[in-house]
Amino acid sequence: MKVKVDREELEEVLKKAKESTERKAALPILANFLLVAKGENLTIKATDLENYLVISVKAEVEDEGELCVHSQKFYEIIKNLTSAYVNLYLEGEKLVVIGGRSTYKLPTAPAEDFPEFPEIVEGEEILSGTVLLNGIEKVEYSIAKEEANIALQGMYLRGHEGRVHFVGSDGHRLALYEPEGSFSKEVLIPKKSLRVLKKLITGIEDIKVEKSEEEAFGYFTTNEWKLAVRLLEGEFPDYLSVIPDEFTAEVLFEVEEVLKVLKRLKALGEEKVFPVKISLTDNLAIFEFADPEFGEAKEEVDVEYAGEPFEIGFNGKYLMEALDAYDSERIWFRFTSPDTATLLEAEDYEKDPYKCIIMPMRL
Repeated sequence: MKVKVDREELEEVLKKAKESTERKAALPILANFLLVAKGENLTIKATDLENYLVISVKAEVEDEGELCVHSQKFYEIIKNLTSAYVNLYLEGEKLVVIGGRSTYKLPTAPAEDFPEFPEIVEGEEILSGTVLLNGIEKVEYSIAKEEANIALQGMYLRGHEGRVHFVGSDGHRLALYEPEGSFSKEVLIPKKSLRVLKKLITGIEDIKVEKSEEEAFGYFTTNEWKLAVRLLEGEFPDYLSVIPDEFTAEVLFEVEEVLKVLKRLKALGEEKVFPVKISLTDNLAIFEFADPEFGEAKEEVDVEYAGEPFEIGFNGKYLMEALDAYDSERIWFRFTSPDTATLLEAEDYEKDPYKCIIMPMRL
């Protein structure tokens, strides 16, 4: 193998590809890239056996060939070189990397040691990069950790009544982003695969989506890269049935104002879970935090409210993460009872079609 490639373009491709590797894997080969020099491209393959990525960069290929090289070391070298171009060639069992006056020789592994990739099929379903990226960023925080029900460990993506649904839940809260659009597939994408997609998506491309015949893999492809994702098994819960539609109290809050209040209250506590009580009275919302060890705090916020006095408790962390995902300046807090889920919804739902439900916390 012998190639010459633009250093900045190679760095950008490697930065995206390394998210699909596995540094601490039982199989050392998973910490490697497979480099394939062929035609007019240098193709990089990366996998952790859950995500299979193929991404290419234009290159001057003098001698075709393929080899495996440690992903992080190779990336760090390319990233920190100052030359405009990088020359790569195989010398014995070492990959020689030359950039300007710098020369590195890295150990390699045979290409045949690299895991076999599934055949990545290009689909006919198309999602814009902006929509997919927004969907991931708005619901990712609500996805369950590994110890939870496996079906809750990923983002559920499907079409429903003229909208595309992006859904995440950990059983205590649920986030739903539903922009207008059509999508006929149903896929349950693992949390790490969402991080891989976030690295790949620029927001300006169209992404083709497909599922394998046995439905084990989801395929995401563009002109620049191809990604196969091992989908989660299991059935995602009926999330629409848990979204309340009748309320006893509704208050419109300024997102930034409430976020600042919560951040000040959080400063008193040292735990990830910090309980916050919200009390509603005539045109006033009171946010309170109390802990025998760390102290007490009360914040008052003017609101338009003329209903019955109402009190409810929340994990303040859940509120902050939900509010951070809104693009709207103002959102509705829609309460049913102190013991049932609260709905948070953008003031202009067509402009920001995102809602979150949060279960209350007993204080």
